Amino acid sequence: MYVFPEMIDMGLDEGQEWPNEIYKMVAQSILLCNPMITSRDDLTNGVQKVLLIPDDKIREITFADLPDYGFEQFVG
Repeated sequence: MYVFPEMIDMGLDEGQEWPNEIYKMVAQSILLCNPMITSRDDLTNGVQKVLLIPDDKIREITFADLPDYGFEQFVG
């Protein structure tokens, strides 16, 4: 399990950066301390899904919205 805020950066591809701090905060909220994230591949997959959320939705996204963006496996 990934528990420290800094660990979320392990989900970025080499050379990839966060578009802004909001994306990073959303990824941390969804993926850190999540018992369904059991490998680095899970973490990377989740981070890449967060990065696909449109800019106009990222500030307003809720846990109820997550299945619309392919997060079923991460939120149970």
